[in-house]
Amino acid sequence: MTSCVLSSRTSDLVSDVTVVPKTPPPDHPADARQPSGIYVLANDAMQAWTKSFVASLRHYNPSLPLCLIPFDDDCSRVATLVETAGGTVLDRPDVFRRLERMGETLELGFAPYGKHWFRRFAVFDGPYDRFMYLDTRVVVLGPLQPIIDEVVADVCDVVHFDRMINEVYRDGPLRRRFVLAGRGRGFNSGSWASRAGLFTMGQMETATTTLSERRDQMNPRNTDQFFLNFLCDDHAVPAAQFADLHEDYTHVCWAGAGGAIYEDAAGAWRRWQFRSAEHRRRLPFVHWGGYRLSPSMPQYHLFARFQSSRYGLGRRVSDWLRGLPGRCLATLRGNRWFNTLYHRYRAVS
Repeated sequence: MTSCVLSSRTSDLVSDVTVVPKTPPPDHPADARQPSGIYVLANDAMQAWTKSFVASLRHYNPSLPLCLIPFDDDCSRVATLVETAGGTVLDRPDVFRRLERMGETLELGFAPYGKHWFRRFAVFDGPYDRFMYLDTRVVVLGPLQPIIDEVVADVCDVVHFDRMINEVYRDGPLRRRFVLAGRGRGFNSGSWASRAGLFTMGQMETATTTLSERRDQMNPRNTDQFFLNFLCDDHAVPAAQFADLHEDYTHVCWAGAGGAIYEDAAGAWRRWQFRSAEHRRRLPFVHWGGYRLSPSMPQYHLFARFQSSRYGLGRRVSDWLRGLPGRCLATLRGNRWFNTLYHRYRAVS
């Protein structure tokens, strides 16, 4: 197993940062909660993804507590995967209903199931004092406890990874106000660490009302993503990107970022992207947000190696051949001339 040595933290706070009071969740008093753990959101449609996620998590984090948040009522198979790995399933139907109502208020209809993404925010009322949330389209590539350990009340309440502000805020006074105040980070909502009680249900419902009046300043999609960012920015929550705290780590964990991901002699996974700022930086996990499962998706070999204990040369060659048509199509779509022609054709037809 690889190890991660953390540098000492600073306890200095920016003078104008307002820290949200730490209030234990009502159904999980502080003395009944576990110190730390991992949450994942999934349903049976994501069974293959969940299999690789759980296998990779247990490979690098054999004893870290795991809790499944059911995406909907169709979760029996993924629940079995999690429970077989020593995890639990969060059973909070009343909380889920309240969170889904928030999602319904803010969704614009792009994804009929979008409201279910809001179930992830049950983490603030869950059984772990400090936690890391990960989408199921993730393969873990190292120990995660060091990331969770960076969450220290009154110092850092949220640790995040990939940033993409245009996927959170549109142009407008809200974005400008947050950015000029040193907030407006625009981080991805599929991978982050925080603590229980950071936001109450009442605070989230108030944020829903506020955002419904400013919906035109938020990304048309990605509802749960702008919701989480707004909560953090509006409450001036102390937050940091993990790679900003540790120079050896990459700022980009997204699978589609380019380059090759490889395992070095010490067992650490790194990105090979020559002449890039991320060259040879370490990845704690890889995230396929926005990708459908296919042999043509980038870094497919990382997903496949945790699907089966046997992933030899024959399987690699087979997967490469099966993914060839998809990669060719992606290359064509990446060409400006072909892509423009394609969209003109669609507009005419």
